[in-house]
Amino acid sequence: MNATNSIDNVLLAVPYQLNIWFGSFLWIAGNLGCIGNMIVFWSRSSRKQAYSIYLLSAAVANLHYFNFVLLTRIIQNGFQFSLMNRFIILCKLRQFSTIWGNVVSFSLFSFATIDRILSTQRSNRYRQWSNRVSLAYIMIFLIPLFWFLLLGHRIVLYRINNGTCGPLEGFYAVYDNYFQVIFSSLGPVIVMSILAYLLMKNVRGVVQRRIQPINSVCSISIPNKSIINQMDSQLTIMLTLESLITIVTYVPYATRLTYANITHQWYKTQLQLAWEEVIAELIHLFSYLFFVTSFYVSIISSTGFRRKFKQTLQMKKRNDSATHIIAFQRT
Repeated sequence: MNATNSIDNVLLAVPYQLNIWFGSFLWIAGNLGCIGNMIVFWSRSSRKQAYSIYLLSAAVANLHYFNFVLLTRIIQNGFQFSLMNRFIILCKLRQFSTIWGNVVSFSLFSFATIDRILSTQRSNRYRQWSNRVSLAYIMIFLIPLFWFLLLGHRIVLYRINNGTCGPLEGFYAVYDNYFQVIFSSLGPVIVMSILAYLLMKNVRGVVQRRIQPINSVCSISIPNKSIINQMDSQLTIMLTLESLITIVTYVPYATRLTYANITHQWYKTQLQLAWEEVIAELIHLFSYLFFVTSFYVSIISSTGFRRKFKQTLQMKKRNDSATHIIAFQRT
């Protein structure tokens, strides 16, 4: 009996420790990744590319996601300092930001991918829609506004009932749970899989057209062929990793939410509830992986991204040195 109690006590402590240690690791890694992406995409040359504007905006959205949604989770579920269950304004804003920050960041990433898909189209009719910088600046304002209008009901219809922050009971609670499953879990998996397939298909089509012999003469030299194949390989690796991370991130989260809705009124033992709480906390934390790993996937799989990151840092150092020299000369 004592052994059973000790096991239960360990299980009860695991969710808190997961949020403190794993959650803090995700928070630090996520912020560093956001800063890295902003360093690359904030440069003047990058801001002339539509996809860079989308990815820069996604990095800014992720900063909000990590430093409000994830940080409040660590404080409440890890250090057990009640925030959302005590302050109604934090309850409403945090539950709204949980899904709003998720879908805004993913939408911006998706538009960056769509821009690359258009740029690799064979038809000029579609290619002319790629790299629309003016359109990108419009979309980075319309996307957050669209999701705000669609998700603003959470700010109105969330309450603190019996010391717990949650939706109004009844039909709205069921609707809100399944809405979250569709738009912040299953939707991204489907969208990411389709976009990754289309982009890889288009890039391979570009490679085949460029290396196809024309009038029995190869249209490009062997060195150029290897460079193009290398670009195709890097893009394929990057999208494959992003797709796998999306599946690891979103599918368990959707499964967990669906399971919680179905088994809400089932009888469960205390040991079963303890195990479910551990699994639920782990799945919730894994749901941040897609946003945390964006910078690291890019810097590992793309030599161009690494080169741009180094060049931007070196340029910043030179600019800082020049500023210090001018300031010293004026004194």
